[in-house]
Amino acid sequence: MKHLLLIALSSLLLIACGGKDDSAKGTAPGGNGPGGKKGGAQRILNVEGYVAELSSQGKVFQTMATLAPKNSVSLSAATSGRLVSLTAKDGVIVKKGTLLAKIDDSELRAQLKQAESNKMLAEQKEQRVRGLYEKNGATKQDLEAAEASLKSAQASVELIRAQLTKTEVRAPFNGKLGFVDVSVGAWLNSGTPIAELSEVDRLKAKFALPQRYASVIKVGDKISLKDSERNVEKDGVVSALDAVISESSRTRRVMVDVDNSKGELIAGSFVSVNVAMQSSNIQSFTIPSEAMILDREGAYVFVSQGGKAKIKHVTTGLRTPMSVQVLSGLDVGDTVIVSGIVSLRPGADVKIKGLRHSINYEVE
Repeated sequence: MKHLLLIALSSLLLIACGGKDDSAKGTAPGGNGPGGKKGGAQRILNVEGYVAELSSQGKVFQTMATLAPKNSVSLSAATSGRLVSLTAKDGVIVKKGTLLAKIDDSELRAQLKQAESNKMLAEQKEQRVRGLYEKNGATKQDLEAAEASLKSAQASVELIRAQLTKTEVRAPFNGKLGFVDVSVGAWLNSGTPIAELSEVDRLKAKFALPQRYASVIKVGDKISLKDSERNVEKDGVVSALDAVISESSRTRRVMVDVDNSKGELIAGSFVSVNVAMQSSNIQSFTIPSEAMILDREGAYVFVSQGGKAKIKHVTTGLRTPMSVQVLSGLDVGDTVIVSGIVSLRPGADVKIKGLRHSINYEVE
């Protein structure tokens, strides 16, 4: 009997202990304990900022170009023959139309005399037949035959004169000769080079702009060029822009005319080219590119005002992978948020953990 009583008391004690454990474990997670608060404090985002400062200095794109003559041609004989006269001299300046070389034309001149004689006879015959035709002494067919003979004689004269012109080599424009490659008495075939003629008082420089700068400059803009070897700096004028952007290099070719009337530059030289991306009297902001966001309404950035994130829509200008030019929409001293953009929402609590004070521009 005592044994049964002990067993019963032990069972009651175990049940009592188990009830207390269950009660402790059953505290509702949504109660009033520390872990059950509803609507806790909003999370503060630590971000980096960039202070917007006005800048009137335009971005400059730098590249290299080769100077070339405005016009350049290899002078050559247009017909075959023996060279009987050579007035071209190494390195001299010549004017347009100057006779530089002459090929033997004695045979052609004899043919010209014969052709001019035939032309004279054809003119006389045509006049006699026309007089007879007017007096009904010749038929219309006779007159047409005389006219055809005259036209043929005139054409023969013009052909020989054209052949005579080909025996002369004249300067097609004002320029400077290179080295003369032939001598008097040499037999020249058609196309044999005689000398190079270059227009060196005006030069041109060609260079390529990356696609992102393709619309920055226009015809008539001034471009700065510098020959570092001779320490000569000149301004050129954009004379032409390629109509298309190269598919292989994604660049647009630009041609610049340079006045070289004083002979300060030498064709064939390398020069550095500085292209101003904007006029110096246009003030704007330049911010890191990672701060810029695009949506249906356009471009915008987040700024920190009173510890809150605020959206500002902006108008942009020149863009590079590292920076964006902001033409309007920002105020001087605005703290533009440049990190944690993905997590930002209008009105979000933010704390500026660091400021950026400068941007390293990418120039290529």
